[in-house]
Amino acid sequence: MHSQLFISIARMHHISNPSKFRRLRRHALQSEVSGLVKTGKPGVLVLDGKKAKIKTFLERARELRYLDFHHVDMQPLPMDMMIRLADGKFGLQEVTNMSELIKALDRISLKEWFRNQMGMAKSP
Repeated sequence: MHSQLFISIARMHHISNPSKFRRLRRHALQSEVSGLVKTGKPGVLVLDGKKAKIKTFLERARELRYLDFHHVDMQPLPMDMMIRLADGKFGLQEVTNMSELIKALDRISLKEWFRNQMGMAKSP
């Protein structure tokens, strides 16, 4: 039986400092989480993994003292989900823009969750 996986969103003002970004990527590998990162303004992380591993990563990311760092949300992934955000490979894969990130989330049916959590939901 597989243990429950979670997906989490964090955002910050920006991700641009190359040395900080390398440390962020290393923390993802060491914490055994898998995810996507949008660099630039705003900086956005969407990652999946075991709940304790995500919490470890977020603590390490917070220690990098990114401006306006917020853990936005974490929710369990469906137990039968076969597709993972970044193919389940530990570490962070960079995406170039928000639309690429949203397309990746749409592939795993979490686009609306992401848009709602980030305050990007379309008004009725």
